[in-house]
Order: sequence, then C-alpha cells, then structure tokens
Amino acid sequence: MLTLTVPENYGSVIAVALGAIPLLGFVHGAVTSRLRKDADCPYPHCYATVEQCKTNTFQIVQPKAEQFNCAQRAHANFLENSSQTMLFILIAGLKYPQLATGLGSIWVLGRSLFLYGYVYSGKPRGRGRLYGSFYLLAQGALWGLTSFGVARELISYF
Repeated sequence: MLTLTVPENYGSVIAVALGAIPLLGFVHGAVTSRLRKDADCPYPHCYATVEQCKTNTFQIVQPKAEQFNCAQRAHANFLENSSQTMLFILIAGLKYPQLATGLGSIWVLGRSLFLYGYVYSGKPRGRGRLYGSFYLLAQGALWGLTSFGVARELISYF
C-alpha cells in the first residue's frame, strides 16, 4: 500500500500551481480578447491575416493586428506549457516544497515577462518574448525534480 505524506508547507505549492498559473491564464485571455477587438479580427479566425497586419496601423509602433497575433501566440504557448508545469510543481512539491514553490514562482514571473515582451515591446517578429524566456530554465528544473527526484522515490515503493 502506498502512503502519500504531504509536507506542512504544501499550501504554497498549491497556491502557485493552482492559483497563480490559472490567474496568469486569465490575464492572457483578457489581453488577447481586448486586442482581438482592437484588431477587428472576427471569430472563428485564430489569427489576423498578413494583409490585416500590413494595413491595420492604428498604432505607430506596431499594427494592432500584428499585436493581436503576438498576444494570441503568447497565449497559445502558455497553454502548451501550463498544464505540465502545474503537474511538475504539484509532484515536485511533495518532496521539495520550497524549491518547487520558488521555481514555480520564477516560471510565473518569466511567463509574465514573456507575455509583456511579446505583446507590448514593439520588437519585430515578437522578439520581445525573449525578456521572459528564462521560464524555460525553471520549467526544466521542475521537470528534473519530478522525473529524477520524486518519481524515483515513488518507483521504489512498487
């Protein structure tokens, strides 16, 4: 029989994985929805066309349609990474609660800067996303803690 002991400070792990990350997802959705309206990109289209990006110039720095496309791509990339990261934080937090909370917080900060840089920096081809690209280091560390730290211990029970 497998007994799972949850550390006392596991609440902070839950706060990051099931609180901060979904909240950031809501922010992504709100930013994308607002820019969709500004770019005049109707549903069900996921992205503005190249022609819209060239002609939709309500803003001096970056056309609204292109800005919407950057927000949509940042949101999609967030969705591609958030579920596995939440799982990594929750599992790694069973053995390393403080480290998992810290790495999860770094991931949230990186993803926030990724969104800001991608959407609002005005850099060509979305290069502003590199502001927050350090989230990948936190995500990799969480994967390592989960795969080699906790999973190895769980396997020993079987």
